Amino acid sequence: MHSKDKRASQPCGGVVQGLNGTIESPGFPHGYPNYANCTWIIVTGERNRIQLSFHTFALEEDFDIVSIYDGQPQPGNLKMR
Repeated sequence: MHSKDKRASQPCGGVVQGLNGTIESPGFPHGYPNYANCTWIIVTGERNRIQLSFHTFALEEDFDIVSIYDGQPQPGNLKMR
């Protein structure tokens, strides 16, 4: 007998373009669903800088990870975990 995992059903992630933007998890400002796997891509002009500011931030220890890459998600591009 096989059982199905109950995974997050709300969409999570996307592309942010332009001079500024906001990234929020599903359900914000309340908790996010279990097994949420969100990938956000931030696109800007070649000579522009990206500044990330975390105003409200909560992770479940030993379960949640935030990784920031400069470019494709490859080990050599990892900037922060």
